[in-house]
Amino acid sequence: MPRVAPAAHQEALRRAGLPVRGRLADLFALLRASPDTHLRLAEVAHMAAEAGLAATPVEIDRQLKTLADHGLLSRLPSTAPEPVFDTVPEPHFHLVYEDPAQIVDLDVSPETLFAILRNALAERPDSVEIMVRFRAIRSRPRTQPSGNGASS
Repeated sequence: MPRVAPAAHQEALRRAGLPVRGRLADLFALLRASPDTHLRLAEVAHMAAEAGLAATPVEIDRQLKTLADHGLLSRLPSTAPEPVFDTVPEPHFHLVYEDPAQIVDLDVSPETLFAILRNALAERPDSVEIMVRFRAIRSRPRTQPSGNGASS
């Protein structure tokens, strides 16, 4: 497990007001390197153990929630017993299949999304559920004065 997060990860952590070194930074780098973008706690704990990142599931759960609370991950609404974390924190569209248990990212325009929804509703009108999520508006961390002596 690398002990120094790549510069882009460090910058994201720094902007979020989080430490750029240590277990949290190592976990963040591990998540960003994962080919899977939708992860449950058990999957992250397994990945961490394989990577040699010593942490209990309770610690990993706390770290995942910290990363989500700071906007570096998102939590997907789920009816599963444990939350699903998305390593792509920006708002985007998802298709959630209950059988098989699968979440698919949709990187499409709103027009294409509407077409996908119309098609799904036409093909399976009794098994499509639509949920629209309005995310809380996050305030960005205030930047420090530039030190040039100017005041507002």
